[in-house]
Amino acid sequence: MPSMTVRNLPEDLHRRIRIYAAEHGLSAEAAVRRLLDEATRPAERLGDIVADYARVRAADFPDTPRDRTPVSPADFS
Repeated sequence: MPSMTVRNLPEDLHRRIRIYAAEHGLSAEAAVRRLLDEATRPAERLGDIVADYARVRAADFPDTPRDRTPVSPADFS
């Protein structure tokens, strides 16, 4: 598994990480992993949430692939 060293952390940031870790019963290292994961995880899209909800309930929806083509903005001129 890859590792990373972060140098020159401001004292205040280091203190906040230690406090976060203590509040959540984690080591500072585990707290940093959690915070980095949360900060870089892509946000869920509403369509994905609805599809997961329907899939869990075995709803009868066709499995239609999502069109990910960028949409041009509307021109109201």
